[in-house]
Amino acid sequence: MMNTSFHRIQVRVAHADPLVAVGLATVLARHADIELVEHEQAEPRVVITDYEGALSLVHERRSPRAPRPPFLQAPARPEGAKVLLLTANDREHDVRSALEAGVEGYADLGCHIEELVNGVRLVARGSRYLSQRAAQRVAASMTRSALTEREREVLGEVALGKSNKAVGQTLRISAGTVKTHMKAILEKLGAATRTEAAGIARELGLIPSPPVRAGRLV
Repeated sequence: MMNTSFHRIQVRVAHADPLVAVGLATVLARHADIELVEHEQAEPRVVITDYEGALSLVHERRSPRAPRPPFLQAPARPEGAKVLLLTANDREHDVRSALEAGVEGYADLGCHIEELVNGVRLVARGSRYLSQRAAQRVAASMTRSALTEREREVLGEVALGKSNKAVGQTLRISAGTVKTHMKAILEKLGAATRTEAAGIARELGLIPSPPVRAGRLV
């Protein structure tokens, strides 16, 4: 009998959520062209991981000798492995940031099983892969101009309820400059007010959402 293991896609599941990891392993094991491998085994072609794990792996790819940021604690990236990210984070900024960092595949937890398996195959062949929802997020972002880093900083401060003067003091710029940034922000996000702009930006992941404590926003 011919040994076909050479042609199978070796995949390592390294997702931080144990339930997701077990589910992934169960699903992938049902496909004849996919072979699951453990950390100690032969180097996999594809690693499926969570958002922070994916950023850790691509960070190591770019700077293998550089110290990792403290929040990046995933195992070392296997030589030559492609990274497929599976996450509940499907906001526009999350998707774009991961792709710009160098992640080869991005799938949301709500995607169909066969969609994910197809993603594994595409990534293994060297293609980029986006699940349908992630692709829609990226497509939507192409219809508007991206906020600059300074504009995100300004909007982040405005979202805290600060006046132009207070924002300017925090960022060490004039109130007039803050007003100019806000005008550009409103145009780019298609918002009519500062509050609406902050809400849109939070939904897209461009600025942090307010913290939640004891079941309520603070």
